[in-house]
Amino acid sequence: MAAGLCTPTLLNRRMGCPMMTREATAVTREVLWRRVMDELGFEHARVRRDQEGTELSGLILVAEQGSPLRVEYSVVCDAAWRTRRVMVTQTWRGVRRSLTLEHDGGGHWRRDGMEAQELEGCTDVDLGLSPSTNALPINRLRLDEGCTAEIQAAWVRFPSLDVTPARQGYARVGPARYRYESLSSGFNAMLDVDADGLPVEYAGVWRQVAEGPAAPESPAEAFTNALVSPEPSSELGDAAATFGWLVGGWAGAIHDPAADGTVRQSEGEWWFHWVLEGRALQDVFIVPSRRTRGSAQPQPGTGNRYGTTVRTFDAAAGLWRIVWVNPVTGALNRLAGRREGDTIILLGEVQGQPIRWSFHDIRPDSFTWRGEEQDSAGHWKLQAQFDLRRIA
Repeated sequence: MAAGLCTPTLLNRRMGCPMMTREATAVTREVLWRRVMDELGFEHARVRRDQEGTELSGLILVAEQGSPLRVEYSVVCDAAWRTRRVMVTQTWRGVRRSLTLEHDGGGHWRRDGMEAQELEGCTDVDLGLSPSTNALPINRLRLDEGCTAEIQAAWVRFPSLDVTPARQGYARVGPARYRYESLSSGFNAMLDVDADGLPVEYAGVWRQVAEGPAAPESPAEAFTNALVSPEPSSELGDAAATFGWLVGGWAGAIHDPAADGTVRQSEGEWWFHWVLEGRALQDVFIVPSRRTRGSAQPQPGTGNRYGTTVRTFDAAAGLWRIVWVNPVTGALNRLAGRREGDTIILLGEVQGQPIRWSFHDIRPDSFTWRGEEQDSAGHWKLQAQFDLRRIA
């Protein structure tokens, strides 16, 4: 019987459970699966539901071709269980890779900010390693017992992180039992599910071995998740390349010339990431580095820096505008500029005095950053130089 000929009902109602009333506060639980097929993997997943929708997130640890494979993921669905955003980070054989998928809810997808026409018409995501994403079509379709449906899913394969459309079939064969079928390969499996549509038993491949309430997200986690973005916004276009190469961590020698001609040298660290839905790039600049700051920190005015810069692109002017804040010294600098050949030049003023910060000798794993001040004669005088190398 086609799904369209059946009356959809909520999964927990079909299982004889009362419907959960959506509240302003989120309801969370966590689930642990063991891969019983070969005893070579575990998945720890978290389900978070509120009035806006559901998020599935988790950590998968499996042995893949003799090497540890670690996958962290987040799948955000709207209130109708339509997949809207997928973020995956994978670490395997010393290489970290990431994947972002965005879905408009109507079958149009973007992969890592670019239109993914090959996924046109897909309704759900299927993370090939995870049993959790079977819950997405199960909850979205809300099949009555005895009904079937065919879907097209965006199938993510590991460790290649390839994403391809996959025709799949779901049939509800009991109150809490579904038959899943890959219509392209012919693979099929029986799924016994819980009240959230998460597999309890996945045909001898995965088995749910523990579940319970999840602790709420810590304020630090909540803030980080709200701030940090996995990639630049598509709104930036080619402008993202100006500073996008900085994402990650840097460390190196910091040179601060003094008035008497001596140069004070210290070690510093600099961390960059996209923020605010990828519309801005933010950094944290620390001198001396955290491992050397200790209890005897340098006093303000002696090269002590623990501050942040936010960079945003002014499309109308074709300029990047930045704001640097260093609470240690009270510094607040505003600059603007662009890439000019092999150099990035940013100009501003401090108390009416022109300043210039510029990136030089830019390479994949190193660069030099110089800060200068212009004197009354129009000459630029070096105020600081940072020789940095990539550490992450």
